[in-house]
Amino acid sequence: MFSKPGRGVALSGYNVLQSLATMNAVTFLLTGCRAWDTVSEALRPRCVSLRHATLADGYVGHYNYYLGVFLESDIPPEYLLLFRQGTSFIVHRDSFYPGCYAFESANFHGYYIRMRDDGYLWIEPEAYTRAYIDAASYNVYEYSTSREYYCFFG
Repeated sequence: MFSKPGRGVALSGYNVLQSLATMNAVTFLLTGCRAWDTVSEALRPRCVSLRHATLADGYVGHYNYYLGVFLESDIPPEYLLLFRQGTSFIVHRDSFYPGCYAFESANFHGYYIRMRDDGYLWIEPEAYTRAYIDAASYNVYEYSTSREYYCFFG
């Protein structure tokens, strides 16, 4: 994943996603919505989850507003619903820039994934500032041979 200025997004301590000046970026696949049965029918076609490309049950989710990669197999059964909601996002196309996407948290409406000034990714309430809009705009590319979709932040 890459930020708007081209910084790679990598795993930091405690599986927190952080932007680094490196090309050792983490790749995520857009997959089916983990909270499909809890989002409204109108939002279901735009609800997705971001799965780690090499961890079969690793999903991008938020904890205390910071984004990290969490393994579904590590989640106790009583927290699975919360896990699925926290790893689901509503995709908005052309929200901030033409051809770019924004990812709204499925369980915190109005909160979007954005890169903070310190390089960490988190969810934050929508703000209509240039800095917020730049940090919450993303490109999504299709990997041509497999019809899988990859997410690059930036």
